[in-house]
Amino acid sequence: MKQNFKLEPAMLPALSAFECVARHASFTRAAAELGVSASALSQSVRTLEQRLGVRLLTRTTRSVSLTEEGERFYDGVRVGLDELGAALDSLAQSQGRVTGTLRINMPRPAYRVLIAPHLAGFAVRHPDVQLELALDDGLADIVAERFDAGMRLTDTIEADMVAVRIGGPNRMITVAAPDYLAQRPPPQSVDDLGRHECVRYRYASSGRTMRWIFQRDGRPLEVEVDGRYIVNDADAEIDLARRGLGLVQTLDSLVADDLARGTLRAVLSDVAMPMSAIHLYFPSRAQMPERLRAFIDYFQQANEAR
Repeated sequence: MKQNFKLEPAMLPALSAFECVARHASFTRAAAELGVSASALSQSVRTLEQRLGVRLLTRTTRSVSLTEEGERFYDGVRVGLDELGAALDSLAQSQGRVTGTLRINMPRPAYRVLIAPHLAGFAVRHPDVQLELALDDGLADIVAERFDAGMRLTDTIEADMVAVRIGGPNRMITVAAPDYLAQRPPPQSVDDLGRHECVRYRYASSGRTMRWIFQRDGRPLEVEVDGRYIVNDADAEIDLARRGLGLVQTLDSLVADDLARGTLRAVLSDVAMPMSAIHLYFPSRAQMPERLRAFIDYFQQANEAR
């Protein structure tokens, strides 16, 4: 005989707790997000399982995963909580307020150049919007990880996403400190890079080291470079260049201040590769939360004024 379940208001906190644990696949990370203890969260989910008479999670000392029943239940709970959140947003919007939490995944360089300088102004304009900014240089699945949006260069954004430009166009340029260039003659062509110390960047997602990219006769040219330093962070890469430890290839927007001050100098500028602008992307324009629209409008305008 099938059990007839009825949603009771008292179950909502437990459903929210279950959704958070399932999303993180961790009681510890979910507890940190919700601001409760892991033991209290575990008890809340266990009580929900007892109430439903179904095991939703498989727990071991090292991992948490969804059971088959838990996966089906999670899909429904996630949709239901999203619709409840949308209803609350709609009510707030009808009162002329933009509210709620916005979760955005972005690379550290995008945060430093495009977002951080304007956060104080956004907080004044929209005081009821909470921002959770996940700084991640890998390629996150924003749908699976429940982000409202992400930020990337357009050539790394999946075709089924909606993308809107936030920053201006970029160039991939090669730079070094004056001290480094005083010790070694600046490269006059791409072929000279083999005689230089090149700081390499390792992608967090794939583990590959980035090939340096130039343009020759209007076509992209990828080059394998070598050097004693490999990093997985753009800011660390630029710091090594400032210290005179080698050549670095990076987006011009990340070193604009260094170039203006003279702490870094560009080389091989005649073959620097034009790059797309950084875009904010999200799954669909349908039922876009007003807080996401407010974020896009504000940061587009702020960066156009730069």
